Amino acid sequence: MVHIIPLFVGERRLDTGNAVQYPGSSPVGEAMQQFGDRWQAAAERYEQRKAQQQAFDTEIAARRLNGELAKAEADAVANAPADGAGLHEAMYGQVDPYTGQVVKTGLFDTLFGNFLKQVPPELRASIASRKEALREAGSHRMALQQNQRRKQYEQDQAAEVHSAELNNIARSDPNDTAAFDASRQRGLDLIAKMDLDPQIRLQAEAAWRASTAKQRMQALIAQDPRR
Repeated sequence: MVHIIPLFVGERRLDTGNAVQYPGSSPVGEAMQQFGDRWQAAAERYEQRKAQQQAFDTEIAARRLNGELAKAEADAVANAPADGAGLHEAMYGQVDPYTGQVVKTGLFDTLFGNFLKQVPPELRASIASRKEALREAGSHRMALQQNQRRKQYEQDQAAEVHSAELNNIARSDPNDTAAFDASRQRGLDLIAKMDLDPQIRLQAEAAWRASTAKQRMQALIAQDPRR
């Protein structure tokens, strides 16, 4: 009958104990030493392969987690209000900037906790150690998304207001300087409240002044084509 020796037996060298000792230079001694070395090498290869497999499985699990987070982020962006308010907080919660402690959880925490329960126990510690790095990277992405959504919202709203003010100028008496100045100033006041870089703000103000001047000139020409 053939007996299979478990690999853990190879975790230590052959224990001679009180057995008969053979000189290392003797054929029997050399054979016993080689036998122990082979089992030791087999055990080391087994542990190495086991570690490799665990690292591989961890990366596959991490990719699945990243996929779930990416989908959740996309859904959050799609369902966010026009101005992006609350987008970052809903997804990644709040972290105290001084202590690094999570003071308010978000959807990320729920997804991560549920995912961690599903992975094999031997992978949980490795996956769990990635949590805060994932939160930091995701928080940055969501902050950018929220800022972009807000900027677009401000631009869209400003365009509507400016269009309304230009219509007011077109319908008003072009000789009513006070009314014209009021419409122009309302547009400038709105630009001043927008989140714009200084250079972009100057360009927006110049463009608005040019648009209002053009609209007034068209109204004057319509009133008296001989102008």
